[in-house]
Amino acid sequence: MKPAFDPALPPADRALMAASPEFLHPVPGRPRWGGRIGADAWAALLSASLWGFLPVVIGRLHGRWWFPLGATLQVVQLMIWFFYGFAPAFTMSLGVEAVAFLVLLGLSGESPVAKLARKHQGRYIADLHLRDAELLERTQKAVAAVLESSVNRAGLLDDIANTVTLPRQEWEIAETLAEMTRLRREQRAARKGKVTDRIKDMLDAHQSAMKVATDSLTERVEALEDYALRVMAADDAYQEWQTLQELADDGDAYTELLARTVRDRLATEEIDALTEKAARVEAALRESVRDARKAGLVLLPKAG
Repeated sequence: MKPAFDPALPPADRALMAASPEFLHPVPGRPRWGGRIGADAWAALLSASLWGFLPVVIGRLHGRWWFPLGATLQVVQLMIWFFYGFAPAFTMSLGVEAVAFLVLLGLSGESPVAKLARKHQGRYIADLHLRDAELLERTQKAVAAVLESSVNRAGLLDDIANTVTLPRQEWEIAETLAEMTRLRREQRAARKGKVTDRIKDMLDAHQSAMKVATDSLTERVEALEDYALRVMAADDAYQEWQTLQELADDGDAYTELLARTVRDRLATEEIDALTEKAARVEAALRESVRDARKAGLVLLPKAG
């Protein structure tokens, strides 16, 4: 399941969060040591250890700009070892390691997505019960099918304002599913405890209400799917019409070619048939687009 986002979120924030959904759930807390995850501190410590004792190696790994510094440190360490013995050289290495650890830990920072997750908490949904996640996935597929269709990009459905209506539809459905997920988990937790007859009756009533709500929301999702199917049918007709239009534009060239080779009425009949077929497809396209619009306009009252 892909996360669902409030359409009012800034597009840049929404795109960044959608690209890294692993930072959205659970909502990350503020890091204590400046790292995105605990492993960052260990990574900084490992790198710092290499800087303390093998600076040339780690300098090469970090790029050419770090290599001269690493080589200089390595030479200084060897000179101290040669002139003053192992203990001073070891002490210097520990000092370099400590400084490198603090610098690397400070530079590790926190993922910007984690910061956005805290900032926009409640304006995205990334965790649902399996049944609810399936409904959201169906919704997202239907919305994507419409928004990515050729007829929508060509403006043939512009009177429905899909780019505004459908994201709002998806978010409203996601919000309802999130509440249903919360109630499902409450019910499951309640059934794990001591269940008296009165508690059972109440839970059963809640379960019945949940079923009614699920059925109602499923109908709304199915309406979106029906709209998407009609749009895809119009898309097929539109693409076929475009292809035939291109072929019809080459009619004169084909007429001349056939006239040169066959020298009979075949050329004219061939092009006439092609033109007639294009006209039929154009009529079918108009009908498909009309059906798609009707299906889309049915959704508009529900989006309000």
